[in-house]
Amino acid sequence: MYNYLMLVGTITKDVELREVAENKRVVVLDMAVKREFRNAEGSYDTDFIKVSAWDFLADIAKEQVKKGSKIGIKGRVSPHIEQLASGAYVPINELIAERLFFFDRNISSDDILREKNINAEQE
Repeated sequence: MYNYLMLVGTITKDVELREVAENKRVVVLDMAVKREFRNAEGSYDTDFIKVSAWDFLADIAKEQVKKGSKIGIKGRVSPHIEQLASGAYVPINELIAERLFFFDRNISSDDILREKNINAEQE
Protein backbone atom coordinates (compact mmCIF):
# COMPACT_ATOMS: atom_id res chain seq x y z
CA MET A 1 0.00 0.00 0.00
CA TYR A 2 1.13 3.52 -0.70
CA ASN A 3 -0.25 6.85 0.53
CA TYR A 4 0.55 9.12 -2.42
CA LEU A 5 -1.07 12.33 -3.60
CA MET A 6 -0.20 14.46 -6.61
CA LEU A 7 -1.86 17.82 -7.19
CA VAL A 8 -1.20 20.38 -9.90
CA GLY A 9 -2.88 23.74 -9.63
CA THR A 10 -2.73 27.45 -9.00
CA ILE A 11 -2.13 29.10 -5.63
CA THR A 12 -5.11 31.29 -4.75
CA LYS A 13 -3.60 33.50 -2.03
CA ASP A 14 -0.22 34.64 -0.76
CA VAL A 15 1.58 32.32 1.65
CA GLU A 16 1.87 33.07 5.38
CA LEU A 17 4.55 31.33 7.39
CA ARG A 18 3.53 30.47 10.97
CA GLU A 19 5.74 29.20 13.77
CA VAL A 20 3.66 26.71 15.74
CA ALA A 21 6.36 25.52 18.15
CA GLU A 22 10.06 26.00 18.65
CA ASN A 23 11.71 25.18 15.30
CA LYS A 24 8.36 24.03 13.80
CA ARG A 25 7.07 26.13 10.92
CA VAL A 26 4.05 25.60 8.67
CA VAL A 27 2.37 27.20 5.68
CA VAL A 28 -1.05 26.33 4.34
CA LEU A 29 -1.17 26.47 0.56
CA ASP A 30 -4.61 27.21 -0.90
CA MET A 31 -4.77 25.61 -4.35
CA ALA A 32 -7.30 25.75 -7.16
CA VAL A 33 -7.24 22.47 -9.08
CA LYS A 34 -9.27 22.37 -12.28
CA ARG A 35 -10.99 19.06 -13.05
CA GLU A 36 -10.13 17.37 -16.35
CA PHE A 37 -13.72 16.59 -17.29
CA ARG A 38 -16.86 18.62 -17.89
CA ASN A 39 -19.83 18.63 -15.52
CA ALA A 40 -23.46 18.07 -16.61
CA GLU A 41 -23.71 21.72 -17.73
CA GLY A 42 -20.66 21.34 -20.00
CA SER A 43 -18.20 23.45 -17.98
CA TYR A 44 -15.16 22.50 -15.91
CA ASP A 45 -15.41 22.54 -12.12
CA THR A 46 -12.54 23.62 -9.89
CA ASP A 47 -11.67 22.07 -6.54
CA PHE A 48 -10.18 24.28 -3.82
CA ILE A 49 -7.76 22.33 -1.66
CA LYS A 50 -5.64 23.24 1.38
CA VAL A 51 -2.22 21.62 1.73
CA SER A 52 0.17 21.96 4.69
CA ALA A 53 3.92 22.25 4.14
CA TRP A 54 6.16 21.95 7.19
CA ASP A 55 9.62 23.11 8.26
CA PHE A 56 12.11 23.37 5.35
CA LEU A 57 9.26 23.02 2.80
CA ALA A 58 7.41 25.82 4.59
CA ASP A 59 10.52 28.02 4.26
CA ILE A 60 10.87 27.18 0.56
CA ALA A 61 7.16 27.83 -0.05
CA LYS A 62 7.42 31.22 1.70
CA GLU A 63 10.34 32.17 -0.56
CA GLN A 64 9.06 30.75 -3.85
CA VAL A 65 5.24 30.72 -3.84
CA LYS A 66 2.86 33.64 -4.29
CA LYS A 67 -0.72 34.09 -5.41
CA GLY A 68 -1.05 32.88 -9.00
CA SER A 69 1.95 30.51 -8.88
CA LYS A 70 1.51 27.28 -10.85
CA ILE A 71 2.81 24.44 -8.71
CA GLY A 72 2.72 20.70 -8.29
CA ILE A 73 2.63 19.01 -4.91
CA LYS A 74 3.62 15.46 -4.10
CA GLY A 75 2.38 14.50 -0.68
CA ARG A 76 0.28 12.26 1.48
CA VAL A 77 -3.07 12.18 3.22
CA SER A 78 -2.93 12.28 7.02
CA PRO A 79 -6.33 11.27 8.45
CA HIS A 80 -7.34 12.18 12.00
CA ILE A 81 -10.48 12.90 14.02
CA GLU A 82 -11.32 16.31 15.47
CA GLN A 83 -13.89 17.17 18.10
CA LEU A 84 -16.22 20.08 17.33
CA ALA A 85 -17.41 22.59 19.94
CA SER A 86 -20.73 20.71 19.94
CA GLY A 87 -18.90 17.59 21.12
CA ALA A 88 -19.35 15.73 17.83
CA TYR A 89 -16.35 14.01 16.26
CA VAL A 90 -15.60 14.47 12.56
CA PRO A 91 -13.03 12.76 10.36
CA ILE A 92 -10.50 15.11 8.74
CA ASN A 93 -8.13 14.29 5.89
CA GLU A 94 -5.19 16.68 6.09
CA LEU A 95 -2.99 16.91 2.99
CA ILE A 96 0.73 17.11 3.81
CA ALA A 97 3.25 18.23 1.17
CA GLU A 98 6.45 16.23 0.79
CA ARG A 99 7.79 17.84 -2.41
CA LEU A 100 6.97 21.01 -4.32
CA PHE A 101 7.39 21.56 -8.06
CA PHE A 102 7.41 25.13 -9.39
CA PHE A 103 6.20 25.08 -12.98
CA ASP A 104 6.75 28.82 -13.42
CA ARG A 105 10.51 28.29 -13.02
CA ASN A 106 10.88 24.56 -13.85
CA ILE A 107 12.51 23.74 -10.48
CA SER A 108 11.54 21.66 -7.46
CA SER A 109 11.99 21.86 -3.70
CA ASP A 110 14.64 19.13 -4.09
CA ASP A 111 16.65 21.42 -6.42
CA ILE A 112 16.43 24.31 -3.96
CA LEU A 113 17.40 22.13 -0.99
CA ARG A 114 20.33 20.63 -2.92
CA GLU A 115 21.55 24.13 -3.87
CA LYS A 116 21.28 25.35 -0.25
CA ASN A 117 23.26 22.31 0.97
CA ILE A 118 25.98 22.88 -1.64
CA ASN A 119 26.23 26.58 -0.69
CA ALA A 120 26.39 25.70 3.02
CA GLU A 121 29.22 23.21 2.39
CA GLN A 122 31.21 25.85 0.46
CA GLU A 123 31.05 28.36 3.31
